[in-house]
Amino acid sequence: MNIISYNVRGLGRGIKWPAIRRMVNNHHIDMLCIQETKKEIIERSMCQALWGDSDVKWEAQPSSNTVGGVLCIWSEKSFMLERKVIGPGFVMLIWKLI
Repeated sequence: MNIISYNVRGLGRGIKWPAIRRMVNNHHIDMLCIQETKKEIIERSMCQALWGDSDVKWEAQPSSNTVGGVLCIWSEKSFMLERKVIGPGFVMLIWKLI
């Protein structure tokens, strides 16, 4: 199982999205946790673009005025989410492997 936590210091469109997608594919990542997204809204299309697949689940703590933001992305084929707790500056996930 490969889990990566990555501080992106802003998840702008630029070169970061393809670089993250390559990292997920090249290293066979099972879960990706992104810190400092600086995004107030997290949409399905963005998660699919970052993950590189449509079979994706995510949970997020949005940023506040472009400060902070946490995003966890995983394949719905790998994990089943049982419980989540989202608070200021953190996302806690309890899941089972499928």
